[in-house]
Amino acid sequence: MINISNSTPKDNTPWLPVQPARTAATTGAPARTATSDRSFRVRLGRILAASGRVLLSWLEAIPRRLGDRLFTLNDTEAYWRGWQITKTHGGLARSYRDPRFDTLAKCAKCRGTGVNGADVNTDVPCAPCLGTGRITLGEVT
Repeated sequence: MINISNSTPKDNTPWLPVQPARTAATTGAPARTATSDRSFRVRLGRILAASGRVLLSWLEAIPRRLGDRLFTLNDTEAYWRGWQITKTHGGLARSYRDPRFDTLAKCAKCRGTGVNGADVNTDVPCAPCLGTGRITLGEVT
């Protein structure tokens, strides 16, 4: 073990010299007034408010980013199929919908029952809707 102690020659004093406190009059700086303190507080408040908004927006985006990672494969398939994607619950859930459902309507001839005529007990399927009870809009009936 080596024990080293610094010597204290003339150039290396063992204590820090204390400098006298400077006042605004000795430094040439303008003295602080109530208006300068107020403007400083206003600027500090604006800085804190802006940094708070940034922090909150970052925290708010965490569930959305997590949901994007969790549903990457499902979203990719939905885009490939042309489905509509709705993000719910702050981005932690998804709802997928095929827009072709908008083109379906109830068959006017069988009124959505799928059978032809007024008697529902008959097994004759409706011709325009082929017994499904719905038709595609724009289709010739």
